[in-house]
Order: sequence, then structure tokens, then C-alpha cells
Amino acid sequence: MRLIIFGGTFDPPHNGHIELLNSIKLYNNDRIVVLPNFIPPHKLADATSQDRLNMCKLAFPKFDISDYEIIKGGESYTYKTLQYFKEKYSLDQNTLVYVIGADSMKDLKTWSNPQELAKLATFYVIKRPHYKNVEKDIDEFKNSYGGNIILSEYVGQDISSTEIRLKNAFDAIDDLVPNDVAQYIEKNRLYQKYKNITDLYSKLDLSKKRIKHILSMAMTALKLGYIYKVNSESIILASLFHDIGKSLNLKKAYTLGLNISHETIELPAVCRHADFGTEIAKSYFGIKDEDILNAIKYHTTGRADMSVLEKIIFLADYIEPIRTTPGLEPIIQTAQHDLDKAVLMTLKKTMDYLIDKNFEITPSMKRAYEFYNKENISGI
Repeated sequence: MRLIIFGGTFDPPHNGHIELLNSIKLYNNDRIVVLPNFIPPHKLADATSQDRLNMCKLAFPKFDISDYEIIKGGESYTYKTLQYFKEKYSLDQNTLVYVIGADSMKDLKTWSNPQELAKLATFYVIKRPHYKNVEKDIDEFKNSYGGNIILSEYVGQDISSTEIRLKNAFDAIDDLVPNDVAQYIEKNRLYQKYKNITDLYSKLDLSKKRIKHILSMAMTALKLGYIYKVNSESIILASLFHDIGKSLNLKKAYTLGLNISHETIELPAVCRHADFGTEIAKSYFGIKDEDILNAIKYHTTGRADMSVLEKIIFLADYIEPIRTTPGLEPIIQTAQHDLDKAVLMTLKKTMDYLIDKNFEITPSMKRAYEFYNKENISGI
């Protein structure tokens, strides 16, 4: 018998976790144990340890759910957890199996006591869609510490708990989590963090199409954020506010008590919503982070020398998949490895469109184009 341990925060457990476990070929009396990690109460947003344990029981009815790390509390060290299960079930390196993702394999050498880890269990590594160096990471670890490491043929789904918590604010998690988990989340009002923002959309007369764009744009921005290591919270907040003022005109903005500057009034009407969104973020929600506010303010026009967050929001608004703009694929591909060049490509495409339609080009966009054109010496 092998004991196969699958640990994680499970905040919440999702369909990718289920598909992963179902991909593991079991023999004879093999058992799979799902092991939710302990998370200190002060770090929780919505889901308590008990909530996560309950959701795991709903998501994985075929497997054993262990509350070992939750009950133990405190900081969890994998080698100590493996020692516990080894002794409890009289297991050896071949019969105790620990499942990790390719991203964790990359960091395994930095975990506490890697020498002991290598002796305690066989590591079963799940490939990730966008990570290509896992074989190299395995070789490096084995050359340093030895051990049994198996690389699965299965490639894990690209689902993140952050994205699920975001989509819950749009009541759109049904395709990512089992029905029982979705119902538990709704019944217990979990992951409500962004609901107070999205609940305002209907009051500000945003159309269903616009709301779908905001969600699609936020998901696109998050994926770029993973590549460029930008804080997910900043990305989500900037995304949720970027088009929140889209249906407002100056009269409605004044009615809402927004602080409207002369600079905003002088903008083309189609660009004012970015300033409205910035003011809503500040006045209604107390957002003070200048980087987030600038990302909202310049998401339509861009500006010279944008921060990485600003570039991501600017690009995601243009390339998100609901957009029907032709010819986006080269920008999408470029954005994966060169933000500045992708920004320049977007600015050029936008300006060509505005010129063709005899629309005004804002000074901010002109300065942005000049700046990034100089930055990209090779041109487009």
C-alpha cells in the first residue's frame, strides 16, 4: 500500500485539484490523503481553517481528508509532516508519496531540511502549463540530495485560488469548483472581499457586456501579473475600478459628489471614465495607493514611463479575449516577454484607429507613444 499525500491551502479546493488526483494511477490498497495546511487566523480573508476543511470534504468525497496540520497549528514543515505519517502508518520512502507542483519542485531545495525530505518520501511532481524547466529542477535536486522523484505525464490545469476568489465577486465560479463547494461558498458568504465593488456596477448602470469585459480584463491582467511578479491585490483593485465609471457623464459624476478637475473636463468624453473610476476608488473605497490610482487613470490613454502595474492594466484592457479587435495575437504574444514593446504596439494600433476615425488623440497618449517609441529602438 502507498499513502499519497496531497497538501495545500485549498482556499478553495477547485476542479483542477480534483482532476489532478483522478489522474494518479492507484494500485491495490493505495490511499490518497488530502491535507489542508494550517493558516494563522490573522492571515485569513474569508475562509477559516474549518471552512477549508469542510470544503475539502465536499470536493474530495472519494479520498481521506486529514486535519493533522490544522489541529497541530503553527508553522508547518513538510519533513515533520512526512515523519508523522511515516511513523503512523509504518511507511518507507517508496510507500510514502508526496504530491507537489512543478513550481514547488523548483523551490524544494530551499525547504527546511531537504536532505531529510529526500529520504522520507517519493515526490510525485505535477507539470504546469507554462513552466518548462521542471526536468532540470529535478536533476539539480537529485544531484544534491538524491531521492525518488517521479514526473507525471499529466499537466495540471492553470487555475489559481486568487482567480476563483475574484470570479466569486461576479457570481461566476461554477465552472471552476464543484457544485457542492460553490453552494457552500454562497451559503456561508465566503470570499466577499470584492463584492462591495462589483455590487456597485448595477447602481452605476454598467451593462452586462461591460461587466463581462471587466472580469475578462482582470483575469488577463492577473496572468500577466504572474509573469512579471506584480502584486495580485493591486492588479485586482485596478481592474475592478478601471471601467466602473464607464456609464457616467459629467452631470452624473457631479451628482455622485466626485471631485471633477478641469483636466478631466477637457478630456474627450470617451476618456473621462478613467478619471471617474479613479475618483470613485479614492472617495468611495479609500484607495490611496498611487500606483493603483495611476493604473486606473491611464488605462485608456497610457502615459510616458508607466509602472509595471500601469502597463499590465493598459495592455489587459486592450487584449482581453472578449475584445473583437482584429490583429491582437502579435500583441498578446509580445506581452508575455516584453511589456514595453507590447505597449508600443498597442499605442500605435490605437492611434491608427483614432486617426482613421478622425477622433482626438490625447496629449498623454502622444507622449506615451513618443516615450515607448524611443525605448524600443528596433521599432515595431
